[in-house]
Amino acid sequence: MSEKSAVDPLLCPLCEQQNHCGNLGAGESEKTCWCNDPDIQFPKALLDQVSVDKKGKACICQKCARAFSQTDDVSIYIPE
Repeated sequence: MSEKSAVDPLLCPLCEQQNHCGNLGAGESEKTCWCNDPDIQFPKALLDQVSVDKKGKACICQKCARAFSQTDDVSIYIPE
């Protein structure tokens, strides 16, 4: 058995709460996720906060994305 724990694609890699991902939801292949909105962008500074082992494996939740967008200083961003 691997010592590495599996990444849950339905948990935000920052706050570890449900990310409500419409892309990865069980049996919801017809549903479009909120993050597919062309007006939503994930700044590199926010994506850089995701640990290497979770990059590309779990979506950042809407709450963390909004919280980050309300500050210009990455160093003071702390997800609830």
